Amino acid sequence: MSDPVRVIIADDSPFICRLLKQYLESDPSISVVKTVHNGKEAVESVKTLKPNVLTLDLDMPVLDGISALKQIMAQCPTAVLLVSGVGKEGARRTEEGLSIGAVDFIFKYSPDAQIPKSTLRRELIAKVKSAARVKVIRTIPSRLKKQAIIGNISSLPPIPPASTAPASERLVVVGASTGGPLALKEMLSSLDPAFNFPLVIVQHMPERFTAILASQFGRIFPFPVKEASHGAPLIPGTVLIAPGNRHVLISSDHCVHLSSAPEVNGHRPSIDVTMQSAARIFSSRCIGVILSGMGHDGAEGLLAIYSSSGMTFAQSSESCVVDSMPMSAIQKGIVHYAGSPAEIGRWLTEKTLKKSPAAIKVTA
Repeated sequence: MSDPVRVIIADDSPFICRLLKQYLESDPSISVVKTVHNGKEAVESVKTLKPNVLTLDLDMPVLDGISALKQIMAQCPTAVLLVSGVGKEGARRTEEGLSIGAVDFIFKYSPDAQIPKSTLRRELIAKVKSAARVKVIRTIPSRLKKQAIIGNISSLPPIPPASTAPASERLVVVGASTGGPLALKEMLSSLDPAFNFPLVIVQHMPERFTAILASQFGRIFPFPVKEASHGAPLIPGTVLIAPGNRHVLISSDHCVHLSSAPEVNGHRPSIDVTMQSAARIFSSRCIGVILSGMGHDGAEGLLAIYSSSGMTFAQSSESCVVDSMPMSAIQKGIVHYAGSPAEIGRWLTEKTLKKSPAAIKVTA
Protein backbone atom coordinates (compact mmCIF):
# COMPACT_ATOMS: atom_id res chain seq x y z
CA MET A 1 0.00 0.00 0.00
CA SER A 2 1.43 3.40 -1.00
CA ASP A 3 1.93 6.17 1.53
CA PRO A 4 -0.92 8.70 1.82
CA VAL A 5 -0.63 12.16 0.28
CA ARG A 6 0.29 14.42 3.20
CA VAL A 7 -1.43 17.84 3.08
CA ILE A 8 -1.21 21.08 5.05
CA ILE A 9 -4.21 23.43 4.81
CA ALA A 10 -3.53 27.16 5.21
CA ASP A 11 -6.60 29.39 5.51
CA ASP A 12 -7.53 32.17 7.92
CA SER A 13 -11.06 30.77 8.23
CA PRO A 14 -11.40 27.88 10.74
CA PHE A 15 -14.62 26.92 8.94
CA ILE A 16 -12.85 26.60 5.56
CA CYS A 17 -10.03 24.62 7.19
CA ARG A 18 -12.55 22.17 8.70
CA LEU A 19 -14.44 21.91 5.41
CA LEU A 20 -11.31 21.24 3.31
CA LYS A 21 -10.03 18.75 5.89
CA GLN A 22 -13.36 16.92 5.83
CA TYR A 23 -13.38 16.81 2.03
CA LEU A 24 -9.78 15.63 1.72
CA GLU A 25 -9.89 13.00 4.44
CA SER A 26 -12.99 11.44 2.90
CA ASP A 27 -10.38 9.88 0.59
CA PRO A 28 -8.30 7.29 2.49
CA SER A 29 -5.24 8.03 0.35
CA ILE A 30 -5.01 11.62 1.71
CA SER A 31 -3.93 12.69 5.20
CA VAL A 32 -4.22 16.29 6.46
CA VAL A 33 -1.23 16.64 8.78
CA LYS A 34 -1.94 20.20 9.93
CA THR A 35 -4.17 23.24 9.49
CA VAL A 36 -2.79 26.77 9.94
CA HIS A 37 -4.37 30.22 9.84
CA ASN A 38 -1.72 32.64 8.58
CA GLY A 39 1.12 32.77 6.09
CA LYS A 40 3.91 32.70 8.68
CA GLU A 41 2.54 29.48 10.19
CA ALA A 42 2.23 28.04 6.68
CA VAL A 43 5.93 28.63 5.94
CA GLU A 44 7.07 27.25 9.30
CA SER A 45 4.83 24.18 9.04
CA VAL A 46 5.95 23.35 5.50
CA LYS A 47 9.61 23.57 6.53
CA THR A 48 9.02 21.34 9.56
CA LEU A 49 6.51 18.76 8.25
CA LYS A 50 7.49 18.67 4.55
CA PRO A 51 4.01 17.83 3.16
CA ASN A 52 3.39 16.59 -0.36
CA VAL A 53 0.88 19.40 -0.96
CA LEU A 54 -0.02 22.75 0.63
CA THR A 55 -3.42 24.34 -0.02
CA LEU A 56 -2.77 28.06 0.37
CA ASP A 57 -5.34 30.79 0.86
CA LEU A 58 -4.05 33.97 -0.79
CA ASP A 59 -5.67 36.38 1.65
CA MET A 60 -4.29 35.72 5.15
CA PRO A 61 -3.04 37.80 8.11
CA VAL A 62 0.52 38.18 9.49
CA LEU A 63 2.04 37.07 6.16
CA ASP A 64 -0.13 37.09 3.04
CA GLY A 65 -0.35 34.09 0.73
CA ILE A 66 1.90 35.50 -2.02
CA SER A 67 4.66 36.43 0.44
CA ALA A 68 4.39 33.01 2.06
CA LEU A 69 4.55 31.32 -1.33
CA LYS A 70 7.73 33.19 -2.28
CA GLN A 71 9.43 32.01 0.92
CA ILE A 72 8.23 28.43 0.48
CA MET A 73 9.39 28.17 -3.13
CA ALA A 74 12.80 29.67 -2.28
CA GLN A 75 13.44 27.74 0.94
CA CYS A 76 11.45 24.48 0.80
CA PRO A 77 9.89 23.90 -2.66
CA THR A 78 6.48 22.26 -2.25
CA ALA A 79 3.52 21.54 -4.51
CA VAL A 80 1.14 24.42 -3.71
CA LEU A 81 -2.54 24.54 -4.63
CA LEU A 82 -3.80 28.12 -4.41
CA VAL A 83 -7.24 28.87 -2.96
CA SER A 84 -8.61 31.94 -4.72
CA GLY A 85 -11.63 34.20 -4.76
CA VAL A 86 -13.29 34.76 -8.14
CA GLY A 87 -12.93 38.57 -8.26
CA LYS A 88 -10.42 40.77 -10.07
CA GLU A 89 -7.99 40.87 -7.14
CA GLY A 90 -8.23 37.10 -6.72
CA ALA A 91 -7.38 36.67 -10.41
CA ARG A 92 -4.38 38.99 -10.13
CA ARG A 93 -3.01 37.17 -7.09
CA THR A 94 -3.64 33.75 -8.65
CA GLU A 95 -1.72 34.71 -11.78
CA GLU A 96 1.17 35.98 -9.67
CA GLY A 97 1.11 32.83 -7.54
CA LEU A 98 1.25 30.54 -10.57
CA SER A 99 4.16 32.52 -11.99
CA ILE A 100 6.01 32.10 -8.67
CA GLY A 101 5.63 28.34 -8.79
CA ALA A 102 2.22 27.20 -7.50
CA VAL A 103 1.05 24.21 -9.53
CA ASP A 104 -2.69 24.92 -9.73
CA PHE A 105 -5.62 26.74 -8.13
CA ILE A 106 -9.14 26.12 -6.88
CA PHE A 107 -11.91 28.58 -6.13
CA LYS A 108 -12.71 29.33 -2.52
CA TYR A 109 -15.93 27.78 -1.20
CA SER A 110 -18.92 30.12 -1.17
CA PRO A 111 -22.35 29.36 0.34
CA ASP A 112 -23.85 31.00 -2.76
CA ALA A 113 -22.06 28.62 -5.14
CA GLN A 114 -24.41 26.63 -7.35
CA ILE A 115 -22.00 23.68 -7.52
CA PRO A 116 -22.92 20.83 -5.14
CA LYS A 117 -20.53 20.17 -2.26
CA SER A 118 -19.95 16.62 -3.51
CA THR A 119 -18.64 18.04 -6.79
CA LEU A 120 -16.36 20.50 -5.00
CA ARG A 121 -15.05 17.64 -2.89
CA ARG A 122 -14.23 15.46 -5.92
CA GLU A 123 -12.49 18.33 -7.71
CA LEU A 124 -10.42 19.24 -4.65
CA ILE A 125 -9.31 15.64 -4.15
CA ALA A 126 -8.43 15.26 -7.83
CA LYS A 127 -6.37 18.47 -7.83
CA VAL A 128 -4.51 17.59 -4.62
CA LYS A 129 -3.61 14.15 -5.99
CA SER A 130 -2.48 15.70 -9.26
CA ALA A 131 -0.40 18.32 -7.43
CA ALA A 132 1.29 15.60 -5.36
CA ARG A 133 2.70 14.09 -8.58
CA VAL A 134 4.38 17.34 -9.63
CA LYS A 135 8.13 17.68 -9.16
CA VAL A 136 8.62 21.19 -7.75
CA ILE A 137 11.89 23.07 -8.19
CA ARG A 138 13.35 25.93 -6.19
CA THR A 139 12.65 29.43 -7.51
CA ILE A 140 15.01 32.38 -7.30
CA PRO A 141 13.05 35.46 -6.10
CA SER A 142 15.11 37.98 -8.08
CA ARG A 143 14.15 36.30 -11.33
CA LEU A 144 10.41 36.32 -10.77
CA LYS A 145 8.42 38.31 -13.27
CA LYS A 146 4.82 39.31 -13.02
CA GLN A 147 2.73 38.54 -16.06
CA ALA A 148 -0.05 40.88 -17.09
CA ILE A 149 -3.59 39.59 -17.21
CA ILE A 150 -5.46 40.33 -20.38
CA GLY A 151 -7.94 43.09 -19.67
CA ASN A 152 -11.66 43.02 -20.24
CA ILE A 153 -12.98 43.52 -23.74
CA SER A 154 -15.27 46.50 -23.43
CA SER A 155 -16.30 46.55 -27.06
CA LEU A 156 -15.89 44.24 -30.00
CA PRO A 157 -14.18 45.65 -33.11
CA PRO A 158 -15.14 44.46 -36.57
CA ILE A 159 -13.65 41.17 -37.65
CA PRO A 160 -10.49 41.98 -39.65
CA PRO A 161 -10.00 40.91 -43.28
CA ALA A 162 -9.32 37.27 -44.02
CA SER A 163 -6.19 36.03 -42.25
CA THR A 164 -2.97 35.40 -44.11
CA ALA A 165 -2.17 32.57 -41.68
CA PRO A 166 -2.00 29.03 -43.14
CA ALA A 167 -5.49 27.65 -43.77
CA SER A 168 -6.32 24.64 -41.62
CA GLU A 169 -7.68 21.41 -43.03
CA ARG A 170 -9.52 20.67 -39.80
CA LEU A 171 -10.50 22.18 -36.45
CA VAL A 172 -10.74 20.58 -33.01
CA VAL A 173 -13.15 22.10 -30.45
CA VAL A 174 -12.93 20.91 -26.84
CA GLY A 175 -15.56 21.67 -24.20
CA ALA A 176 -15.08 21.29 -20.44
CA SER A 177 -16.50 22.48 -17.13
CA THR A 178 -16.01 21.19 -13.56
CA GLY A 179 -12.88 19.03 -13.52
CA GLY A 180 -11.95 20.37 -16.94
CA PRO A 181 -8.56 21.98 -16.22
CA LEU A 182 -7.10 18.67 -14.99
CA ALA A 183 -8.60 16.77 -17.92
CA LEU A 184 -7.32 19.38 -20.38
CA LYS A 185 -3.83 19.17 -18.92
CA GLU A 186 -3.85 15.39 -19.27
CA MET A 187 -5.21 15.51 -22.82
CA LEU A 188 -2.79 18.18 -24.03
CA SER A 189 0.12 16.29 -22.46
CA SER A 190 -0.71 13.30 -24.68
CA LEU A 191 -0.84 15.31 -27.92
CA ASP A 192 2.07 15.12 -30.32
CA PRO A 193 3.74 18.56 -29.80
CA ALA A 194 3.82 18.88 -33.60
CA PHE A 195 0.03 18.54 -34.02
CA ASN A 196 -1.08 20.30 -37.20
CA PHE A 197 -4.59 21.58 -36.46
CA PRO A 198 -5.93 24.58 -34.50
CA LEU A 199 -7.53 23.62 -31.19
CA VAL A 200 -10.20 25.79 -29.53
CA ILE A 201 -11.03 25.14 -25.87
CA VAL A 202 -14.26 26.29 -24.22
CA GLN A 203 -13.78 25.92 -20.46
CA HIS A 204 -16.53 27.18 -18.13
CA MET A 205 -14.60 29.57 -15.91
CA PRO A 206 -15.12 33.08 -14.51
CA GLU A 207 -13.94 36.11 -16.42
CA ARG A 208 -10.21 36.85 -15.97
CA PHE A 209 -9.38 33.27 -14.99
CA THR A 210 -9.36 31.96 -18.56
CA ALA A 211 -6.37 34.22 -19.24
CA ILE A 212 -4.70 32.68 -16.19
CA LEU A 213 -5.44 29.17 -17.48
CA ALA A 214 -3.95 30.05 -20.87
CA SER A 215 -0.86 31.52 -19.20
CA GLN A 216 -0.51 28.45 -16.98
CA PHE A 217 -0.76 26.05 -19.94
CA GLY A 218 1.60 28.26 -21.95
CA ARG A 219 4.28 27.66 -19.33
CA ILE A 220 3.72 23.90 -19.34
CA PHE A 221 3.42 22.98 -23.01
CA PRO A 222 5.85 23.45 -25.93
CA PHE A 223 3.15 24.77 -28.28
CA PRO A 224 1.41 28.19 -28.16
CA VAL A 225 -1.58 28.46 -25.79
CA LYS A 226 -3.42 31.80 -25.78
CA GLU A 227 -6.68 33.32 -24.62
CA ALA A 228 -8.71 33.90 -27.79
CA SER A 229 -9.06 37.50 -28.94
CA HIS A 230 -11.57 38.96 -31.37
CA GLY A 231 -10.44 38.33 -34.95
CA ALA A 232 -7.66 35.89 -33.95
CA PRO A 233 -6.87 33.47 -36.80
CA LEU A 234 -7.09 29.70 -36.37
CA ILE A 235 -3.47 28.64 -36.74
CA PRO A 236 -2.44 24.95 -36.93
CA GLY A 237 -0.49 23.90 -33.87
CA THR A 238 -1.97 26.64 -31.67
CA VAL A 239 -4.43 26.32 -28.76
CA LEU A 240 -6.97 29.10 -28.17
CA ILE A 241 -8.99 29.28 -24.93
CA ALA A 242 -12.36 31.04 -24.99
CA PRO A 243 -12.33 34.11 -22.71
CA GLY A 244 -14.65 34.08 -19.72
CA ASN A 245 -17.97 35.86 -20.27
CA ARG A 246 -17.68 35.79 -24.10
CA HIS A 247 -19.07 33.31 -26.59
CA VAL A 248 -16.64 32.15 -29.27
CA LEU A 249 -17.89 31.67 -32.81
CA ILE A 250 -15.87 30.54 -35.81
CA SER A 251 -16.13 32.80 -38.87
CA SER A 252 -15.97 31.76 -42.52
CA ASP A 253 -12.44 33.16 -42.89
CA HIS A 254 -11.28 30.82 -40.10
CA CYS A 255 -11.03 33.50 -37.43
CA VAL A 256 -12.48 33.80 -33.94
CA HIS A 257 -15.48 36.06 -33.36
CA LEU A 258 -16.29 37.01 -29.76
CA SER A 259 -19.88 37.70 -28.77
CA SER A 260 -21.64 39.13 -25.71
CA ALA A 261 -24.95 37.49 -26.68
CA PRO A 262 -27.04 36.08 -23.80
CA GLU A 263 -25.95 32.96 -21.95
CA VAL A 264 -26.76 29.59 -23.50
CA ASN A 265 -27.39 26.65 -21.16
CA GLY A 266 -26.57 29.07 -18.33
CA HIS A 267 -23.07 29.70 -19.68
CA ARG A 268 -21.08 32.31 -21.54
CA PRO A 269 -18.95 31.01 -23.16
CA SER A 270 -21.17 28.13 -24.21
CA ILE A 271 -19.67 24.97 -25.69
CA ASP A 272 -22.76 24.48 -27.88
CA VAL A 273 -22.34 27.92 -29.47
CA THR A 274 -18.73 27.30 -30.46
CA MET A 275 -19.25 23.74 -31.68
CA GLN A 276 -22.32 24.62 -33.74
CA SER A 277 -20.53 27.49 -35.47
CA ALA A 278 -17.47 25.29 -36.06
CA ALA A 279 -19.61 22.54 -37.59
CA ARG A 280 -21.17 25.04 -40.01
CA ILE A 281 -17.76 26.21 -41.24
CA PHE A 282 -15.65 23.04 -41.10
CA SER A 283 -18.38 20.41 -41.62
CA SER A 284 -16.82 16.90 -41.70
CA ARG A 285 -13.39 18.45 -41.00
CA CYS A 286 -14.51 19.44 -37.48
CA ILE A 287 -13.67 17.27 -34.47
CA GLY A 288 -15.53 17.69 -31.17
CA VAL A 289 -14.45 16.66 -27.66
CA ILE A 290 -16.48 16.81 -24.43
CA LEU A 291 -14.59 16.48 -21.16
CA SER A 292 -15.57 16.46 -17.48
CA GLY A 293 -18.33 18.82 -16.41
CA MET A 294 -21.75 19.40 -14.86
CA GLY A 295 -24.91 19.85 -16.91
CA HIS A 296 -25.44 19.23 -20.60
CA ASP A 297 -23.68 22.09 -22.40
CA GLY A 298 -21.90 20.68 -25.43
CA ALA A 299 -24.34 17.88 -26.24
CA GLU A 300 -26.15 19.88 -28.94
CA GLY A 301 -22.84 21.17 -30.27
CA LEU A 302 -21.43 17.68 -30.51
CA LEU A 303 -24.64 16.62 -32.28
CA ALA A 304 -24.04 19.35 -34.88
CA ILE A 305 -20.52 18.02 -35.49
CA TYR A 306 -21.74 14.42 -35.60
CA SER A 307 -24.52 15.37 -38.04
CA SER A 308 -21.92 17.04 -40.28
CA SER A 309 -19.96 13.76 -40.40
CA GLY A 310 -17.27 15.10 -38.08
CA MET A 311 -15.55 12.90 -35.50
CA THR A 312 -16.65 13.06 -31.85
CA PHE A 313 -14.97 12.10 -28.58
CA ALA A 314 -16.08 12.13 -24.93
CA GLN A 315 -14.30 11.56 -21.66
CA SER A 316 -15.17 8.23 -20.05
CA SER A 317 -17.34 8.37 -16.96
CA GLU A 318 -14.82 6.67 -14.70
CA SER A 319 -12.11 9.23 -15.50
CA CYS A 320 -14.31 12.32 -14.87
CA VAL A 321 -14.57 14.50 -11.78
CA VAL A 322 -18.20 15.04 -12.92
CA ASP A 323 -19.54 12.98 -15.81
CA SER A 324 -22.90 14.57 -16.63
CA MET A 325 -21.64 16.58 -19.64
CA PRO A 326 -19.94 13.73 -21.49
CA MET A 327 -22.69 11.30 -20.49
CA SER A 328 -25.32 13.64 -21.96
CA ALA A 329 -23.58 13.29 -25.32
CA ILE A 330 -22.95 9.55 -24.97
CA GLN A 331 -26.62 8.92 -24.13
CA LYS A 332 -27.61 10.71 -27.35
CA GLY A 333 -25.60 8.12 -29.30
CA ILE A 334 -23.43 10.77 -30.96
CA VAL A 335 -19.99 9.85 -29.57
CA HIS A 336 -17.64 7.84 -31.75
CA TYR A 337 -14.98 7.24 -29.10
CA ALA A 338 -14.94 7.50 -25.29
CA GLY A 339 -11.86 7.26 -23.12
CA SER A 340 -9.60 9.00 -20.64
CA PRO A 341 -8.21 12.44 -21.51
CA ALA A 342 -4.82 10.85 -22.22
CA GLU A 343 -6.43 8.41 -24.65
CA ILE A 344 -8.30 11.24 -26.36
CA GLY A 345 -5.03 13.16 -26.75
CA ARG A 346 -3.42 10.15 -28.40
CA TRP A 347 -6.44 9.64 -30.64
CA LEU A 348 -6.29 13.26 -31.76
CA THR A 349 -2.63 12.75 -32.65
CA GLU A 350 -3.55 9.66 -34.67
CA LYS A 351 -6.17 11.72 -36.48
CA THR A 352 -3.50 14.30 -37.25
CA LEU A 353 -1.37 11.58 -38.78
CA LYS A 354 -4.41 10.47 -40.79
CA LYS A 355 -4.77 7.21 -38.90
CA SER A 356 -8.05 5.94 -37.48
CA PRO A 357 -8.11 5.44 -33.70
CA ALA A 358 -8.63 1.90 -32.50
CA ALA A 359 -12.38 1.54 -32.04
CA ILE A 360 -13.69 1.84 -28.49
CA LYS A 361 -17.22 0.68 -27.83
CA VAL A 362 -19.32 3.53 -26.48
CA THR A 363 -22.24 2.61 -24.28
CA ALA A 364 -24.72 4.87 -22.53
